[in-house]
Amino acid sequence: MPLIYLPSEAPSEATPWPRPERRPGKRVVWISPDGEEIPLTDGDAITTVTGRSGFGRVVPEIVETRGASGAALVQDYRDTPRLMTVPIHVHGSTPSEYLSTWRRLVAATQHRGAGRARPGRLRVELPDGSWREIAAYYYGGLEMAEDELDDLVWARSRHDVEFWAPDPHFQGPPIRYAWRLVAEPRPFYPIYPVTVSGSSLGGSATVSSPGDADAYPVWELVGPGTPVLTRTDTGQAWGFCVEIPAGVTVTVDCRPTDIAPDTGLTAVDDQGVDWWPHFAGWPELWLIPPGDTQFEVAMVGATAESRVRLAFQPRYLSGW
Repeated sequence: MPLIYLPSEAPSEATPWPRPERRPGKRVVWISPDGEEIPLTDGDAITTVTGRSGFGRVVPEIVETRGASGAALVQDYRDTPRLMTVPIHVHGSTPSEYLSTWRRLVAATQHRGAGRARPGRLRVELPDGSWREIAAYYYGGLEMAEDELDDLVWARSRHDVEFWAPDPHFQGPPIRYAWRLVAEPRPFYPIYPVTVSGSSLGGSATVSSPGDADAYPVWELVGPGTPVLTRTDTGQAWGFCVEIPAGVTVTVDCRPTDIAPDTGLTAVDDQGVDWWPHFAGWPELWLIPPGDTQFEVAMVGATAESRVRLAFQPRYLSGW
């Protein structure tokens, strides 16, 4: 019996699978010690690949001693330096473009400066526009181990670039507060209520840090007046035993010297005069913890020209 050929029906167009929306990712930017910004994730000549590491919570160092029972007694708890890895591709449409990008990247890892090594900064930018950055040094990954194909391709290379951060905390954008002192019983301008009575300032104010680690404040005190600043919850206080003259600004930098080598732990006025000998006793330069912090101000001899200004960068335990 002959077989009858049945032509196949034209296949119906299949419904395509829905594609998930591609959301913008995190950007990582290297800022050289000279201030040049080099995108490491979405640049025209440098792009990232998967495998970034070292941007989360660092492994702490626990200092302990052991007693007769064998139980450990914690003596200290320290956050250790951070090592971050950013895998990248360096490429160019021509060998000359590739070589130009490669040389620019290598030059941006030069940390030797006048007198001492200078750190760069590794910045993480999130899709919502926020960012955090960390002071870091190039640690490795650009050694260029060649193989037999390099001279043939000569327009692309892959590197696992490492950056080492002695302070493991990321920092956010600076936060600034300012108080204008007026010799009358009404709130300070603009929104921070501290009141003055007669020639002596006395009151409290609240500052807020969005970080999750202690921040180091930098204070500016504009005379006239003899200031004392006290953190309410701990009782820590510092102040001067002599009056700041009218129009003179004294900057008190509470950052440690390993974070701010040039200005950390200094008290200097705008004429370059050292005010550290004028502290009333040993200063307890208190920090700003996460959340809200209330402090009290006393400033004898304050006038309408007196000012108190505060700046700090919130610090974070991770890069995002």
